[in-house]
Order: sequence, then structure tokens, then C-alpha cells
Amino acid sequence: MDYSMDAVAGKMVLVVVCLSVAIVIGGFIFYESRDARIESLPFAVGVTMAMGVNIAKIYLLKRAVGRSVEMEATAGKLHLQSTYFMRLLLTAGVFLVAGLLHGTFVNLIGTGIGILTLPVATYSVHFFIRNHHPDVSLDSASAGGASPTQDAIEKLNAIAPDTKDATGTEVESTKTEQTNIE
Repeated sequence: MDYSMDAVAGKMVLVVVCLSVAIVIGGFIFYESRDARIESLPFAVGVTMAMGVNIAKIYLLKRAVGRSVEMEATAGKLHLQSTYFMRLLLTAGVFLVAGLLHGTFVNLIGTGIGILTLPVATYSVHFFIRNHHPDVSLDSASAGGASPTQDAIEKLNAIAPDTKDATGTEVESTKTEQTNIE
């Protein structure tokens, strides 16, 4: 099975879309039971807006990780931080639009529930990969040499070689050493 960044991002998008569709159907059923059919449409619009933003955030994250691995350690860290801020602004933007159009066109609660599909998708894809394929690494698509994940770990270790644990005690770095087998 392919677990490259593209494949994992695709699986996350699929989970976000399926969760959003299930939430919209649940919203239609909920509003139908309350005889408030007209309110189900703004709810669906809010969830759909959030779904679009979540899909954009998944692809922005995939692109940011791919680019930061190719950069030097400090530049990669700065790039990841700036793209994190852009993804945060996307989330704030969808809430701002939902807040401005609240009531007639968009339901703010639907937008909030829709935004929460991204963490659920992240954890469910991670759970599936770890529990159903424990022998597969998420960077198995790279053949030969150091993997992109390994490069990222080494760059992060170069930035902060020693860290502290939860109690504040110094802990040795988790740098991994690669040996050549001849």
C-alpha cells in the first residue's frame, strides 16, 4: 500500500468529505424532526464552507511539509510556522464569513462542526495506518537513501539538539544514526 504524503492527504480529504456529508445528512434529519426545514440549508452551507477550508488546509500542509524538508533547518522551521499562520487565518476567515452571513445564509454552528472534521480525519487516518499496517512507515514511498521524514527529524534535531522532558530535566537528543551496511 502507498503511504506517501500524497496518498495520506488523499485519505484525509476522503475522510473529511465523508464526515461532512454525514453531518449534513444528520443536520437534515435533525431539522426535519423539529419542523424547521428552512434552517437545514444554512447548516449545510456552513458545513460545506468548512469542508472546503479543511481540504485547502490539508493540501497547504502537504505542500509546506514537502518544501520544508528540502530547505535548511532554520528556513524550514520558519516556513512551517508561516504556513501554520496561513492555515489559522483560513480558519478565522471562514468563521468571519460565517459570522457575517449568520442567520440567513450560513449557520455558525454548522461551520464550527465542519471545522472539527479535520482533527477527526487526522486521527482516524493515523489510527488506521498504525493499527492495520504497523509494519508500514508513512514515508515508505521513498526508495533508497534517507526518507523525507528522517531528513525532517534530523533538521529539527539540529535546531534543538537537547530538549527537556515534562519534568524539566535535560534529556539526550533523539538523533538517529544511520550506518552503512557493506
